[in-house]
Amino acid sequence: MKTLKSVVKPLTLSSLLLSTTFASAFSAQAGDWIVGAGMYDITGPAADRGMVGYGDLDQTTQGIATRLWSRAFTIGSPQSNDFVVFVSADLQSIPQGVHQGVMAKIAANRTLSPFLNEKNVMLTATHTHVGPGGYDHTVMLNLSALGYDEDNYEVIVDGIYQSIVKAFDTRASGNIEFAQGKLTNASINRNKSIYAFNEDKDDYDTDVNDTMTLLKLTKDDGSEIGMINWFAVHNVSKQQTYRYISGDNKGMASQLFETSKGSQPPLNMGFVAAFANSDEGDVSPNVCGPQDGCADNDHDNVMLSATKQYDMALSLYNNPSKSLSGELDYRFQYVTMHDYPVTQQFTHSGKAAPLCHATVGWSFTAGAEWDGPSDMKGIFEGMTQDNEGTAWNKSGSLIGNILSGYPLLGMLEVFSDVAVGSDRYEACQYPKPTFLNSELTNGIDLYVDTLPFQLFRIGELALVGVPSEMTTMSGRRLRNDVLSALEASGVKHVVIAGLANAYSGYVTTNEEYDQQYYEGAHTLFGPNTLAAYRQIFTGLAESMADETQVNTGQTPINRKDDQLINTIGVVYDDKRFWESFGQVTKDVSSS
Repeated sequence: MKTLKSVVKPLTLSSLLLSTTFASAFSAQAGDWIVGAGMYDITGPAADRGMVGYGDLDQTTQGIATRLWSRAFTIGSPQSNDFVVFVSADLQSIPQGVHQGVMAKIAANRTLSPFLNEKNVMLTATHTHVGPGGYDHTVMLNLSALGYDEDNYEVIVDGIYQSIVKAFDTRASGNIEFAQGKLTNASINRNKSIYAFNEDKDDYDTDVNDTMTLLKLTKDDGSEIGMINWFAVHNVSKQQTYRYISGDNKGMASQLFETSKGSQPPLNMGFVAAFANSDEGDVSPNVCGPQDGCADNDHDNVMLSATKQYDMALSLYNNPSKSLSGELDYRFQYVTMHDYPVTQQFTHSGKAAPLCHATVGWSFTAGAEWDGPSDMKGIFEGMTQDNEGTAWNKSGSLIGNILSGYPLLGMLEVFSDVAVGSDRYEACQYPKPTFLNSELTNGIDLYVDTLPFQLFRIGELALVGVPSEMTTMSGRRLRNDVLSALEASGVKHVVIAGLANAYSGYVTTNEEYDQQYYEGAHTLFGPNTLAAYRQIFTGLAESMADETQVNTGQTPINRKDDQLINTIGVVYDDKRFWESFGQVTKDVSSS
C-alpha cells in the first residue's frame, strides 16, 4: 500500500519569473538534456588528524599525496525546470550531518533553491579510507579521529556545495551517451566462502558485480564537459598504515581521466570525471591476496587499480552504445528504521517482521581480514550467538581483557548497561552477538536511525541511492526489484549508487548475515535489513511508474550543535625549544 501525499507548491512572483526566464533560455536548444559539471577541493586538515575508514587510532594525517575533490553533475530536462544533481566526493562516506549541511546551503541560495533540494540532489562518496575523519555528527565514524573535527566538516560541506554551484551555473543544452562493459581482474569478492551461502549464487557467473556503467556528457556544440562511471570496488589500495591524504584508486583514476582531457585542477577546472562507487560491500581491489593488489607498494597498488578503471572508462567513453533519452524523474523518502515493518513479500523467511534496533556485532571489531583486519586478540570473523563467541561475550572475562588492552574501547565501559556485551536486542538480531548498541545514551548515537532513500530516473537509467555499503548479492536482488517495477515504463538499466546521503554500515543478504563475518556484523538493523531496502525502493519505483508522489517522511534530527567531544588536532607546530630559525646544523666547506 502506498502512502500518498498531496503536494501544493505556492508560486511566488519571483519563482514564476525565474522559471519563465530559465525555460526561454533553453527552449530553442536541440539537446535531449541540460548538462553541467563542476568540482571543488574538499581536502581537510593534513596533520595530526585521525583518518576514517580503517578505524586505526595510529593512522593520523601526515601530509597530502593527492587532494580530495567533490565532483558534481547537473542533469535537467529541456521541457521543464526539473533537475537532478549527482555528486561523487573523495570521502569515506557521506554522513547525514554533511548531507544536512549541504542542503542548508542550497536552501539559502536564491538561484539554486527554486530548483534543488534534498529530493533531487544525491551526494555519494568514493569510499577512500585515507582521508581525515571527524566530520560526522554521530559517534562511530568520529572514533578514530578522537572526536568531532569542525574544521574538516566545514571544508567538506562548503566544497560539496561549491561543486554543485559550479555544476548548476555551467549548465547548457546537451546530450548524454551511455555505455556498459565488463571490467575483469580489477576486483575480487573478499569473502567468497560467505557469498557461496547465497541460494541464488548459481544464477550469476561471477561473485562480484564487474559491470562498469558510464555516462558521457557533452554540450550541443560537441564540447565534452564530463563523465560519470559506477564500478563496485572498495577504495582501499592504500593500507591502514598509510598516513598521507589520498583519493586512493578512484581518486587517481579521476585524475588520470581529467588530465587526459586537459583538466589540471586547481589551475584548469574544465572536464570533470567521476569514478563513483556502487555495491562494493564485499568487493576488494586486492586481487592477489589480503591487502595485495599485485604491486610491491601502496603507490603502485593505487596506480594499478586506477589504471584498470581508467582504461575501461576511456574505452567505454570513446565507444558509447547509445544516447540516453526519455523522462527525468526522482523520488526521496526518509524512513525510521527501528521497528520498521517488513511484509512477508520481501522477508527471507516469508513471514512479516519488524527491523531491529541498531547494533554492531562482535565480528565488526575484527575488521575485514582481506582489506583491513584489526588484529585484536581473541576476536575473529564469524562470532555468533551459537559458537564459542557467545560464552566469551556473556562471561565478561573476555570483554575485560579486550578493553584493558584498548583504551578507546575502554572508554565505552561507561555505557556497559546498554552497550558493550548487552543482549538487550539479541533475540531480534540473531545470530549476531552484540558488541555495541547504536543507542549509547540519550542524545549520543553510534549511527543515525532515520535514513534517506533516493531514486533517480535519467531516461532508460535508474540510479538507486543507498545510505550504506551493499554486498554484491544484496545489490543484485535490489536491482532486480527496481527493474521489475520500472521496466514497463522504459527503464532498461539499474545502477546502485553506494554510500549516498547518510552512512549506516553494511547491507547483506540473510544467508550472508547468518555467517556473521565483518559485513554481517556491520549490518545494523538485523537480518531483514535488505528486505526493508527492497520494500522501500520497490515502493519508490512503483510510485515513479504510477506517476504518484510519496510521503517524504520524518526529517531526522540535526545534531551539529550537540557535539560533546572535539578533536584536539595539532598540539604543537613549531621548531624545538632549543633551536633557532636559521640555525646552522652543519656548515659547508670553506672551499
